[in-house]
Amino acid sequence: MKQQLRYIDLSWAVVAVCESETFTWQNLVREGNPIFKVEQYVLGYMSFWHLAFIDKEALVPCEDEPLRHAARHKIERYIAEHPPVQPLPRFYIVLLAQPFTPLEADGMTQVYQM
Repeated sequence: MKQQLRYIDLSWAVVAVCESETFTWQNLVREGNPIFKVEQYVLGYMSFWHLAFIDKEALVPCEDEPLRHAARHKIERYIAEHPPVQPLPRFYIVLLAQPFTPLEADGMTQVYQM
C-alpha cells in the first residue's frame, strides 16, 4: 500500500501526515479550524513526551519558502528510511530554525515520527 503524504505548514513547523486508505487527513479534523487542531495536537504531543521545550509566545513564524521546501525534503528522506509500520497516520515534523531547540548540521531540528 502506497502511503499518501500531506503537508501542513504551521507558522512554526512543517507537518507531514502519512495517510492510508482507511485513515485519512479528514479523520484527524473535526469542526472548526483544522490547522488549529493539528497545531494543538503537535504541541501537546511534543510537550507530553518532552521532545522540545514549547513556549507558544517564543515560536517564530517562518515565511521562508526555501526553508519549508528543505523541511519537506528532509521529511521525505526520513520517511524513506523509517517507513510507518502500521496503516495509521504518522506525523513527521521538522521545526523550522527555532532558537530554543538544538539544530542539526542542515540548520533545522530533527524529524519526529509520532
